This record gives sequence, C-alpha cells and structure tokens, in this order.
Amino acid sequence: MSTRLPLYRMLNAPLGGGSESEVRYVFRSHDGLDPGATAVSGDQFALGKDSDWNPAEHPLIVECLIERAPLLEAIFGPDGVASTDGKVLLALEWTSADSCWRTLGPVHDLRCDEKSRAVLLEIELEPGTVRGSGFLSVQAFLGQCKTSFVPGFAHQPGARLGPLAQPIEIVIDGDGSLFPVLEEFLGAEGPLWELRACWSDPQDEPFSSEYVALVLNNAHPHFEQLRDRRALNIEQSPLMRQVFAAWLALVIAQVKEDMGAQFDTYLAAPDADEGIASIADAVCSFIRLGNLNTGSLPDLFISTQCWLDHRVRELENAE
Repeated sequence: MSTRLPLYRMLNAPLGGGSESEVRYVFRSHDGLDPGATAVSGDQFALGKDSDWNPAEHPLIVECLIERAPLLEAIFGPDGVASTDGKVLLALEWTSADSCWRTLGPVHDLRCDEKSRAVLLEIELEPGTVRGSGFLSVQAFLGQCKTSFVPGFAHQPGARLGPLAQPIEIVIDGDGSLFPVLEEFLGAEGPLWELRACWSDPQDEPFSSEYVALVLNNAHPHFEQLRDRRALNIEQSPLMRQVFAAWLALVIAQVKEDMGAQFDTYLAAPDADEGIASIADAVCSFIRLGNLNTGSLPDLFISTQCWLDHRVRELENAE
C-alpha cells in the first residue's frame, strides 16, 4: 500500500479540538425559522426536531464563527502553511453522500494583518438539496503568494491547504430518528425494506449511511403505511417502528458475527467520547442503553422491540 505525500504543508484541523470558543456554529433559516439544531455530541448535530423548519421547503443557513488569534497562528505561524505576506481563502464546505452533493460557501479573504476579532463564514443550502446526513468543514485554499518559493509552503494559487477545524456531521431527519435511513426505488415487487451493510470493519467505519443503512422501498405498495398520516408532523407508524426494530436487531447480529470473540470485550468498553462513533461503538451503545439480550437472534428481536415500544410510550407520556 502506497501513501501519497503532499508537496507542501497541510492543515490538520487544529482548531475546535480543545476549546469550543475557537469555532462555533449557528444554524438558521429565512423568516426567523429555527432549524431546531440539537447537539448529539461534540461534532454531530441533529436538525428538524420539534421545529417548523422543513428541509424540503426551507433553506438551511449555517454560520461559523472562528476566533482570530488561533486561526492566524494555525495559518501564518511558525508551523503554519502560508507566508505572512500571502492571502488565504476560507470557506465552509458541505459534502453529503446521501445528497450526492459537494459545495462551497462564499469565500473569506484572510491576511496575516486581519484586524477583526473573529472571522465569520456562511453557507446556504437551498430547499430540497439536503437529506440524510452530511459533513461541514472549514476549508483553506491559497489565494495569493507574493514571495518567491519557500520550502514547505504552497505557492500555486487555488491549492487546497486542508481543513481548519474538526468537521461536524449534520443529520437532517426532521422528526425522524438519528439513524441512517434512506428512501430508494427498489421496485413494486421488491421488499418493503432492506439492510444495507457495506462495512469492512465495524470498528473502523462510522455509523453513517455510507456504510450501513435502513433502505425503505418507496415503490412498495405499503410504503405510505410507514408514516402515520393522522399525526400533525407525519410521525412514524407502528409498522415503521417494527421495521426499525427488526433492522436494528439485524445490524447488531451482523456486527456481533463479524467481530466474533472480540465483541464481548468491545461491549464492556466505555462509549467513545469524541469523534464520529464507529458502527461497533454505536451498536454497543444501543445494547447498553436498551439492555438488549444478545444471547440469541430471537431474544435480540424480542428485547429490541420491547425497548423501542417502551421508549415510544415514554415520549408519548412526556407530551
């Protein structure tokens, strides 16, 4: 296996790892609509919960505020990536496998003598262009290089210098779950749903739709029964909850089989505190949270259904 080395220094997302004040995100829409962003973890946000904001009808505007001092140090400092008389372009970048889309927001010109206290970046995602989940990162590009070639520094305008801050994941599921759920055309004769498992190692790959997903067949005659049309917010129907319980049980069973003897050891380890949880991390968290019985597949199916039914009753009573 070969490794491609960059021709110049690259940023390594140094900001935001130690202090939340260095990089902050704000989510909003037009007409004062609040997307209802909920911080699931330090770098994952769920949007649309208990909100009138609808990704199919309303745009999503994300603002990123970056403190000036650590930003300039990372780019123009002794271990930076650009000379002090150069210009670096900063922009928010949205990438989503679910939406099959990558785009950049407006560019901010950054110089070493920047006088503002903070740098504000913004990106607007149009209605109907985002679904499922995606990643938002602060990307840096070389805008201008006035000095002659300096070893270690990029000198070609437009060169990508890497991410400035730890990427955040945005899950856009409205009042749905935070789980990877996709709607696809599988044909009228196809199954109502299927488990898509594309991981090679559940301990390495993140719990995202790129590697594992519940795929709903929107061409199936019973597809409309997956949502409760009597509810104001088009909530999940009892059928959908049973489908999800079966899917989750299959995911857990598959991960347990793939990991073999390592599974019990991994299950005893604490939850991951940072970064995007792996598939194995997520599965173990579900088992502990729901006190699921993994002794056999039938026991797992039963305990998963009972756990989800119990959670639904708790939410209904809370309302």
